[in-house]
Amino acid sequence: MAVEAAARGFAIMPRALVKPESSAIHDASDGPFPPHETNLLTARELEVLGLLAGGASNKLIARRLGISVHTAKFHVASIAAKLDATGRTDAVAQAVRLRLIML
Repeated sequence: MAVEAAARGFAIMPRALVKPESSAIHDASDGPFPPHETNLLTARELEVLGLLAGGASNKLIARRLGISVHTAKFHVASIAAKLDATGRTDAVAQAVRLRLIML
C-alpha cells in the first residue's frame, strides 16, 4: 500500500514527523509516540519498513533503495529483532500497533 501511494505521488513518512490537524485526534502534549518508540528504528529502517508494508521482497527493496540484497536482508532482520517480530508480516503488524507506520 505504501509503495502504491508513493508511486501516486504521496509522501510516505513516519507519523512522528506529521503534525495532527485536530486536537481531537491526538493530544499534542503527549508527543506523537511514547518516548521509547520514537527512536526505535533508524530512518533507513523506516524506509525499508514502508516497502515491507507494501509487500516488497528483499530484491525489490534493494533495487528501490539502491542497496545490495544482503543489506536489505540485514535491515529486514534488524527491524524484526527491534520490533520483537517473528517475521516480515509480524514486523509490519507490530509497527502498525506501535504507530510507526499507517496502512
